[in-house]
Amino acid sequence: MEVLARPQAWELADMPFHRLISLGRRVDRRDCPQKLRIALLGDAATQHYAQALSAVLKLRGWWPEVYEAEFDTIRQEILNAASELYRSDPEIAILFTTTQALWHRFARSAEKAGFAEVVSGEIIELWKQLQSRSNAIVLQHNFVVPLNRPFGNHTATERETLTSAVTRINQRLLEAAPEHGVKIVDTEFQAAYHGKRHWLDERLWCQAKQGLSPSFIPSMAKSVSDTILVERGVGVKCVIVDLDNTIWGGILAEDGADRIEVGQSEMGLAFQRFQIALLELKARGVLLAICSKNDQVNVTDVLQNHPDMILRLDDFAARIANFGDKASNILAIREKLNLGLDSFVFLDDTAFERALVRKAFPAIQVPELSVDPADFVNDLARWNLFEGRSATSEDLARLAYYQADDQRQTIRTKFQGLDDFIAELGMEAHVLPFDSYALPRVLQLVQRSNQFNLTTIRHSEADLRKFTHDVDVVPFCIRLSDRLGDSGIIATVILRKSGSDAIVDTWIMSCRVLGRRVEDMTVQLMVERARQLGCRRLVGRYTPTAKNGIVENLYLQHGFAEAGADGSTRLYSLDIDRYRLQSIPIIIHEPELAQP
Repeated sequence: MEVLARPQAWELADMPFHRLISLGRRVDRRDCPQKLRIALLGDAATQHYAQALSAVLKLRGWWPEVYEAEFDTIRQEILNAASELYRSDPEIAILFTTTQALWHRFARSAEKAGFAEVVSGEIIELWKQLQSRSNAIVLQHNFVVPLNRPFGNHTATERETLTSAVTRINQRLLEAAPEHGVKIVDTEFQAAYHGKRHWLDERLWCQAKQGLSPSFIPSMAKSVSDTILVERGVGVKCVIVDLDNTIWGGILAEDGADRIEVGQSEMGLAFQRFQIALLELKARGVLLAICSKNDQVNVTDVLQNHPDMILRLDDFAARIANFGDKASNILAIREKLNLGLDSFVFLDDTAFERALVRKAFPAIQVPELSVDPADFVNDLARWNLFEGRSATSEDLARLAYYQADDQRQTIRTKFQGLDDFIAELGMEAHVLPFDSYALPRVLQLVQRSNQFNLTTIRHSEADLRKFTHDVDVVPFCIRLSDRLGDSGIIATVILRKSGSDAIVDTWIMSCRVLGRRVEDMTVQLMVERARQLGCRRLVGRYTPTAKNGIVENLYLQHGFAEAGADGSTRLYSLDIDRYRLQSIPIIIHEPELAQP
C-alpha cells in the first residue's frame, strides 16, 4: 500500500475542500493510534462540516468517530436523556449555531431589545443540561455578526437590530464559557478574515441551509480541530525563528548591524511589527528560540544594543547562531528545552532551510512565510498556529525556568556528586492538593505531558475535581524550588485504593527536573500515602506509547518487581512494609496527612 505523505497541520487551512476529503479517505485506521468520539449538532446543514472535520483529524493522526445529529435538532438532542447524542457517549460535543438561522427567529420576535439575553440564556442552559448528562467537552460556535445594516453606520448602536443582538450574544457566551468549561469556536473571526460577503452565501443558505461556503469549511474545520486537540495536549510550545530577513531585513554578516532594516524604514517597520506579534506569544507562555546562520557575537550585539529592536536577548529561551546546518542546530535547541518535536514551529524566509527542516523533522510545523514581511502577521492568523488555553503561572514563568537551568548546569560542573550538587542548590519541594491554584497546571500536565507520563490517562478537569472528594483516591502535586528560582508545579500523582493495593493511576513529571532525585522523593511520597490508605502494596502501571520510552524501566529502577500485565499495560509492585526510607537532600513541605 502506498504510504500517504500527510500535509502539515498549517496546510490544511488552505486546502481545497474536495482535496481535503480525498486525502482524508486515504488515511488508514492503523495510522491513527488514538481515537475521538465527537457529536456534531447544528441548526444548519452539517454534512460537509462533518466530512471536513473527520478528514482534518485523520490527517493529524486522530481517528474520529462522529455522531452527526439530524438537521436543526440541537435542543431535542440535548433535552432528551435517551437521545442518540448521549448513547454515542461523546468526548467532544460541538454546537454549530448560525446567524442565518438566528435571523428568522429574530424577525419573528416581539421583544427585539431583549432578544440577546433570551437567546444567550437558552444556550447557556443547554450547556448545563448537556454537561449534567455527559462528560463531553462542549465546543460552542459563536455567531457571525451579519451584514444587515438597516441603520447604516448606526446599526450596531441600535439594540433592536440583529447586528446588536448578535454582538451581545457573543459577548455573553464569551463571558459565561470559562465558568462552564465551554470552549468557544470563533466563527466570527473566521468569517471576518475570509470576508463575510463570501462566507455568508445567501444562495447556499436558501438552497441547502449551508451556514458558509464549502470553500471555507477546511479553514473552519482546521480551527475546530485545534480547539479539540489542544485539550489532548497537542499544541505549539516554542517558535524557532531565523533572523536575517525574518526578524530584521537584510543579512547581518554582510550588511552590518547599522544597516539591517528594523523600525525606521517601511520594510523595517514590517519586521518590527512582526517582532511585536512574537512578543505577544511570549507573553502568553510560548517560548522563543533563535536558529540562525550568523556569528553569535554579532547577534548578541544586535539583540542587546540595536535601538529599534523590540525583541531582546533575554526574550529567547535558546539562541544558536553559527554556520552549521539548521537541522542539527534545531536538535540542540530541542535537547536544551526538552520538548517534543511536535511542540515546535520553525519560521524562516529561505525556501531551502524550510525544506531541509521539513524533511528532517516532519513533526515540526514549517509554514511557507509570505515573501513580503508585511504579511507575516496575517500568515500566523490564517494558520491558527498557536491555539491554547489561558496561560498558567508556570507558562508565564517558563523562560525564567530555562534561564535558571543554565545557571544550575554551571554550578553542577563544580561538584563531583549529585547529592552535593542538590544540597548546594537548596532544593525544596512543596506537596500540594489539587486546589483551585494548582488545578490549571495539573490539568495542563495531565492533558499535555507525553514523555514522563506512565499511563497517559487524559483525565478531564471534572475528573480531577471529583478525585479531591473521593476517600479512595489520593491526588497530589509537587512544586519545586531552589535558590536559583521556582520551577513551579513539576509533578502530578493520582493513587487509587483497590483492596489492599494502592494503584498508581497517574504519575507525571516535567522532564526538565530529571536527574535531581525528584523521582526518588515521589516514590517515597507515594509509599507514605499508600500507608495512610491502609494498603500493603504499591502497584505501578506503565502503558507504552510512542513518546514515553524514557520511563519504561522507571519502576524497576526504584525497587518495584514485575507483576504481570493488564493488556498492553505492564504492572509492577512494591511491598510497602519492606520499603526503606532514603536519604534525599530535598527539604519536603507537606500538609498533615489525615488518619483513615
